Amino acid sequence: MNILLALETTEKYGSVAILDGKNVLAEIQLPQDRRSSQTLVPAIDALFQKTTIVPNNIVSVAVIIGPGSFTGLRVGVITAKMFAYAVGAAIVGVNTFEAIAETCSHFGNDYLSIGIDAQRGEAVVALYKKTGIGYKIIGQPDLIRVTDWWKQAEYLENVIFTGTALERWHNKVPKNIVLADAMFWLPQASAAGKIAAERIVRRNVTEDCWSLLPIYSRLSAAEEKLIACRD
Repeated sequence: MNILLALETTEKYGSVAILDGKNVLAEIQLPQDRRSSQTLVPAIDALFQKTTIVPNNIVSVAVIIGPGSFTGLRVGVITAKMFAYAVGAAIVGVNTFEAIAETCSHFGNDYLSIGIDAQRGEAVVALYKKTGIGYKIIGQPDLIRVTDWWKQAEYLENVIFTGTALERWHNKVPKNIVLADAMFWLPQASAAGKIAAERIVRRNVTEDCWSLLPIYSRLSAAEEKLIACRD
């Protein structure tokens, strides 16, 4: 068995899953009334109890590394690294956009536009195009105004919008914008696990446990002030 533990904490809450290869054995959503720093470890323990799998059975750990919130990403990445080190498991970092695109892979739309909330009225946006095996990213993610994000609908046909930014902005979306159902806005641990399992099997791709770092939506306010002072 290729037992894999997957963690998703890109926002205030998230999910955890255990997979055997790409087969999801169990998945637990973290409570929304508390932050992941309080609920992540208890949820992992609950997974083991639910599946009767023990920590030493875990061969690989998948963790979504962002873009996402500062606190959530730190909690997930640090927990994944500590767990992988403790049990001698490999570790795989999965991009937030990839995980959301995996969850939406069954959509029939030609384009999938994913926005990750970056605060201050902005979002990190990535555009995906439908292929025979799901969605493939076009270009690179870009930090833009949320109002500019909607403009993609003006020049793209059959595009559907999703991503964590919609939790904040869905009530202000123009009428011509087609949104995915809310259940597809957030990345899922199970999707990250499937992506990681495929990378390991097909290309034997893993990360260095010590150098794996989160990808943030933007620089922190302190970092931006430091750069401004240097300029």
